Amino acid sequence: MNIRQIEVFHAVMEAGSVTGAAVALRVSQPSVSKHLRLLEADLGFDLFERFGNRLIATTEAEALFHKIERTYQGLSHLSRFAESLKNHPSGETSAAAMPLLARRWLPDVVSPFLQEHAGASIALPVRSSHWIMEATASGKIDIGLVLDTGEDIDTHRERLMRIPLVCAFQSGHPFNGRDCISVSDLSGETLITLSNFDQWRLTVETVLEAAGIRPTRRVDTFTTQIACELAARGSGVTVVDLLTAIEYHARGLEWRPFEPELSFDIALIRPLTRTRSRLSNELVQRLKEAATKTQDELIAAHAGDCLRSSST
Repeated sequence: MNIRQIEVFHAVMEAGSVTGAAVALRVSQPSVSKHLRLLEADLGFDLFERFGNRLIATTEAEALFHKIERTYQGLSHLSRFAESLKNHPSGETSAAAMPLLARRWLPDVVSPFLQEHAGASIALPVRSSHWIMEATASGKIDIGLVLDTGEDIDTHRERLMRIPLVCAFQSGHPFNGRDCISVSDLSGETLITLSNFDQWRLTVETVLEAAGIRPTRRVDTFTTQIACELAARGSGVTVVDLLTAIEYHARGLEWRPFEPELSFDIALIRPLTRTRSRLSNELVQRLKEAATKTQDELIAAHAGDCLRSSST
């Protein structure tokens, strides 16, 4: 048997005649009859009893037709499955992010993505940028969202967005009446620092040391979220990324642009050698689109064009 013979036999059984099968297949009647004869010869038994121009299916023909019908149903299911894979890639992927992005920004991207891809599974470890870089370089992570320190690592890296740093403080703080806060203004203040945050040390600490500024006291913590929680409660002032500061505005946190201008560059990294699935490629595209939108919003907010009320 060959596929064409089976198609012809199936068409004859469905149409009930050679004429109907020829119309359905858009071929000539002699061609249909020829394929039927060849199929019967290959099988070694008759499929039809012939009474003039009429064909009566044999018991063997009925049994073969039912078997072919189940095969056709399986092919139809396979076709639908392939179409689903085309429109909604499935499988597993992983996206590791530092706490700065993992609390809110990444879930805002991943949640609708998962709703659209019912067959997808995603691992979302939250770690330091250094851990994510090493894990991505070794192929343990498909996508990494890290601070771009310029460190030479064996990954494909592209800048995702730039987040300006601002001075954040409780709404009743005297800083609330200023347009911007300079590094010299931090002298005599209780400063909430992030000494364990490598990039914070390389930016804010460097500026403080260069200006010879010594806060009255320090309250040291690990994440920008905790720094904002403390600042919103009046425990001091802090210099953090605008993305986190906006998130805490509803909790009584205010912010102003910081001078000199400082920022965190966020990079998206991927392994150099690991095969990239369609699922991870599509997630990367979503992350880039979200980052572009976020970048525009942060630029507007930092310039004062995006009012804080829109970020609550």
